[in-house]
Amino acid sequence: MPNPAAGAERLAGGVEEEAAPPGPVRRSARAWRWAGAAVFLLVILAVFDAYLHLSKTYPENSDEANILLMANDMLHGNIFLHGWSVSDVPFISTELPQIALLVWMFGLHLNTAHIAAAVTYTLVVAVGLLLAKGHAHGGAAVARMALALAIMLAPQPGIGVFVAIFSVGHIGTALPVMLTWLVLDRLGRRWFVPLIVAVMLAWALMADPLVLVVAIYPMLAVCLVRLVSVVVAAARDGSGPRGMRQALLGRWFELSLSAAAGTAYLIAWWGGQLLSNAGGYVQQPVPYALDATRTWFWHAQVVVHGLLEMFGAYFVPWTDSFIAWPYPQRPMSGLDQAFALTRLACVVFAVWGACAIARRMFSRDADFVSQLLLAGIVANIFAYIPSTLAAHTALNTREIAPVLPFAAVLAGRMLGDRLVTGPLATIRLPRWGARDGRRPHSLGVRLVAVPLVVLFGWYSYGLFRQADAPAAPEPLTKVAAFLEARHLRYGLGGYWEASLLTVQTGGAVTVRAVTPACLQPYRWESKRDWYDPKLHAANFILLSNVPGYFSKFAVSGAALRLLNKWYGPPGYPAGWPRYLHTGGYYHVRVYPGNLLTQMPRIASALNSPAVPCG
Repeated sequence: MPNPAAGAERLAGGVEEEAAPPGPVRRSARAWRWAGAAVFLLVILAVFDAYLHLSKTYPENSDEANILLMANDMLHGNIFLHGWSVSDVPFISTELPQIALLVWMFGLHLNTAHIAAAVTYTLVVAVGLLLAKGHAHGGAAVARMALALAIMLAPQPGIGVFVAIFSVGHIGTALPVMLTWLVLDRLGRRWFVPLIVAVMLAWALMADPLVLVVAIYPMLAVCLVRLVSVVVAAARDGSGPRGMRQALLGRWFELSLSAAAGTAYLIAWWGGQLLSNAGGYVQQPVPYALDATRTWFWHAQVVVHGLLEMFGAYFVPWTDSFIAWPYPQRPMSGLDQAFALTRLACVVFAVWGACAIARRMFSRDADFVSQLLLAGIVANIFAYIPSTLAAHTALNTREIAPVLPFAAVLAGRMLGDRLVTGPLATIRLPRWGARDGRRPHSLGVRLVAVPLVVLFGWYSYGLFRQADAPAAPEPLTKVAAFLEARHLRYGLGGYWEASLLTVQTGGAVTVRAVTPACLQPYRWESKRDWYDPKLHAANFILLSNVPGYFSKFAVSGAALRLLNKWYGPPGYPAGWPRYLHTGGYYHVRVYPGNLLTQMPRIASALNSPAVPCG
C-alpha cells in the first residue's frame, strides 16, 4: 500500500513503492558490459588471425632476422645487449622483450617474426579502439570504436603491410604512446597522473627516439596552447593580472604535464647512460638531416603515396623494385582497385576528424587527447617531409607509421558521436515477440548507420580476402641448401642476406654482414663476437648480383681483389679461391683460411685518403 506521507518516496532513496526493483536493471547492464567485452575480444582475435596471414604475404629480410637474434640473446641473459651495435631505434624497452617472449614460446624461426608483427599491430588496434571510445557509452561508444577500426582495418598489400604489419618499426611505437594517452584519458586531472605519464613516456623514448616527435614535443605544444588560451580569455574578460594568474593556476594539470614531458626526456637519457655504463649496446645516431628545398615537393608526393597505402586506399597499380625482390609483387586486380577506391572514405573521415579538432584547437574546452593526437600527426609529417629520410620510395614512410592509428583514433573521438544522430527509422519486431498481450518491441535504427555498416562489411571482406592470399615462400631457400650441401658453415656476406640465412637455416649456415667495399664488420644490428677469429672461422663470402636497391650492400671492390692476391699463388696452390655459382643472383668464393683474421690487414691496406675503408 502506498505511503501517504509527503516526500516518503524521496526519503526511501527515490524508489517508489510500486517501482520495479533496480536489481534486474543492474544485472542487465552488467550482462551488456560482459557481452561487449566478449565481442571486443572476438574482434581482436579475428583481426589477429587476418594480420598474421597478411604478414606472411611479405617475405622476411635481415632487419627482422637481426631483431630475432637480439631478442634471442636477451632471452638467454644478455638483457642489456652487451657487445651489440643496434640501429638508431633500439626497441630495448618495448618490442624486444615482447619478441623475446615469443621466441621462447615459438622458437627462433622466421615465422616468429610474422607472429610478433601481427601481435604488435593487433595490440595497436586494440588500444586504439579503447582510446577512441573515450568516456562514451552505448551506441556512441560502438560508433567511435567501429569508425577507428574501419580506418585501421586493412592496410594495403605491399607497402601498407610492410609498414603496419610486417616490419619491426615505428608502428609499434604508437602502442606505448597511445597507452599513455589512454591513462591520461581514463584517470583525468589527478595529482599522480603526470608522474605516470612521465614514466610511460620515458619507457617509450628509451625504445624509439621518434617518441620525441610524436609525443613529448606535442605534449609541450598542446599544454602551451591550453595555457595561452585561458590567459587570453582572462585578458579579454578584463580580469587583469590577478585574473590571469588565477587562470594559470587553474591549469595546474597542464603545467604538471609540461614538467612530466621534460622529466620523461631526462629519465630516458639517464637510463641510456646507465645502460652504457653497464656495458650495454651501442646505438647508432638517427640519420636525420634536412634535404634541399627543391626536393620537398617530391617528398610530399611520396608521403601521400605511403599514407594512402597505409590506409589501404592507393588504387593506382604500381611496382617497386624493393618489393619485387625476392618474389614478384602480386598485380592489383580490378576488385583490389575497387576495394582501394572505397577505402578513400577512411581517408575522408581521418581528414574530417583532424579538421574538427583543428578548428577547436584553441578552445578552452577542447578534448585534450584529440589535441595531442593532432599535434603528433602534424609533427611527424612535417618533420619527415623536408628530411633526407623522405628521399626514398614510399616504403620509408614507416617513419610516419604512427599517423595511421593516431588519425583513426582522432576520427573516432571527433566524429563517432555524429554517427548515432540523424533520422531514426523504427522497425517493429514480429508479433511473436509480444507476450501477455503487451505491445511488440520495436527497434530504432539510424539511417546513416545503414550504408556505414554495409561499407564496414565490405572492408572486412576485403581484409580477409587479402589475408587469404598465399604466403610468400621463405627467401634464399636454394642458396641455403647449396651452402649446406657443400658444408659451408660460417662466412661473410652482404647485409640483406647475412642474418636472414642464419635464422632461416637455424644456424646451420651462419653468414655475418660486412661492409661492401672493405669487408669490415657491419655495425648495424650486429654483435662484436660474430667477428672474433678466436671464436669463429669464416671461409667463404656470399656475393650477390641482385639488381636495384640491394646491390649497394653486396660485397665487392678492392677488398676482394686483395683477398684474391693473398690467397692465390704463389702462397697457395692454383685454384684458390674457389668460385661456386648457386644459380640465380648469387655465387660464392671459398678461401683456404679464416677471413676474420684478415679484417685488420684489409682495413690497414685500404684505410687511406685515396681509398677510405668504411
